[in-house]
Amino acid sequence: MAATFHYLVPIDFTPITENALVFALDAAKYNKGDIVLLHIISHAKERIPAEKQLRDLATKYQNPDVTISTRVVIGKVLRDIGLIADSIGVQLIIMGTHSTSIWQKIFGSPALSVISNSNVPIILTQQDTSFHRIKSIVMTVDLARESVQVVRYASRVAQIFNSKIYLVGQRYADEGLMKKIDVNLRVANGYLQENGLATTIHLLDSSNFEKNLIEYCREVKANLLAATHYQDMFSIFSTNLVQSLAENELSIPVMTFDGEDTSSGAQFGFITQ
Repeated sequence: MAATFHYLVPIDFTPITENALVFALDAAKYNKGDIVLLHIISHAKERIPAEKQLRDLATKYQNPDVTISTRVVIGKVLRDIGLIADSIGVQLIIMGTHSTSIWQKIFGSPALSVISNSNVPIILTQQDTSFHRIKSIVMTVDLARESVQVVRYASRVAQIFNSKIYLVGQRYADEGLMKKIDVNLRVANGYLQENGLATTIHLLDSSNFEKNLIEYCREVKANLLAATHYQDMFSIFSTNLVQSLAENELSIPVMTFDGEDTSSGAQFGFITQ
């Protein structure tokens, strides 16, 4: 783990992204992390007013325990947030999400487009999301081999906050599907325990899984949800699941990572990374 944990917060000067900054600030206080505020512009003429606005925001939230720096970059929001995060070496993007319209539910939300173009894990927050010390992380593990990839990122967060991780899979009637779920759960659980983390495994009925998952989060008082994102709309856990979780009724922040980037690697390649 890096000596200093670096957070990137994309800012569009709406209350939703300002709340993401508040969340990142509270998180950074726990591990003496630092924060980079990023605003992406379309034209050079926008730079001077954007830089002033971003500096004013950093000043508003200045804290003796957290260093906040600012960057204004010419580019494309959906494409470049992930590229910038990767290039400056941040460990986590904290991004506020706007409610999706019916068209976004069909064609995909902007937030998920950012995820698809990022090698850095992202925590999605809502306008009503407030930071609570992350004592409980609920992580979904599904049939796809890539679903366990997000575990290494969830484990880093869990180590910072001394969290317990609740691994959740779907319960299927089909014996073959249950064997796949069992393998993924055991591999993820073994990795977490090797890293000294407390874990438990729980199965939820596959029917109404999303509703059951949120109720389980309520039951264990989850402070963070973790789920792998897939670009393929026909994946077993489709894009729609992460999109729906990002708008969950409990306003729990959702950590996600693009599983498509790992599809060509070894089945559980994260274990050796």
